[in-house]
Order: sequence, then structure tokens, then C-alpha cells
Amino acid sequence: MKEKRYYWLKLYDSFFDNKTSKFLRKLPDGDKILLIYLKLQLKLLKSEGVFVYEHLCENIAEEIALMIDEDVSIIKLLLAALEKTKTIEFLDENTFMLSEMQELIGSEGSSAARVRKYREKYKMLQCNAEVTESNEPVTNVSRRDRYR
Repeated sequence: MKEKRYYWLKLYDSFFDNKTSKFLRKLPDGDKILLIYLKLQLKLLKSEGVFVYEHLCENIAEEIALMIDEDVSIIKLLLAALEKTKTIEFLDENTFMLSEMQELIGSEGSSAARVRKYREKYKMLQCNAEVTESNEPVTNVSRRDRYR
């Protein structure tokens, strides 16, 4: 059985301040285009930001629209804007890469996630204070006597 992998896209707190985000938001329906850009990035996580046109549709824009279930005209605007901001790099006529994604992708296998969670839980169970051993034997002291 193949191990399950988890992927994530890191967004910096400056995401809305970068040139691509600002440019996309200035376009007509800019907020929608920016949201679709994020949606496309999430769909391309497993391929590390690379899209390969499989010729299921007449052109790349239509195939992306089919893949992420969005309107073709918005996809065409997005692709043109990404080319203008140099955020998309065509590797050949059928393949492109979202260049900004390369440094924003993370992944781990399910076993790594399980071990990380175990280690975090184990750390929380540990006491951070130093313990000094006493030379005197431990005796049972009732609660009532303890605070006298």
C-alpha cells in the first residue's frame, strides 16, 4: 500500500503585498482572479507547480478551467496576467510552471506526520523544570499535616 502524502502551500503574511497579488487584484474581477490563482496553486501542489497540458480540451486555458471548475475567460485573464508578471514559465508548448510556488511547497508522508505528532505529545508530557533529588527518605505526610 502506498503511503499517503500531505502537501501544503505556505503563504507569507506579505502575500497580498507582493507584485503578483497586487497586480491580479487591480484587474477587473481581481479578487476572484486572485482566489482562482490560489486554487490553481493548490491543484498543482503534488506536481510542484508544474502543469502538463494533456489535450483533453482545445487549449490550455480550457483544460485548466475544467480541472479547477472555473470559467475559461477568467482563466485566460489569469494566465495573461501571470505571463505579464513573469510568475509563469512555459517549459515547452504543453508544460508550464508557476515559478513562485517552488519555495512555498511543503510535504511529508503520513508516517512522518505521525512521528512528529508523537514527539510533540511526548515533549508536552516532559517537565521542563530541573528536579533535585533529596537525600532524605520520602515519608507519607497527610494533607492536613503538610501545611502546618
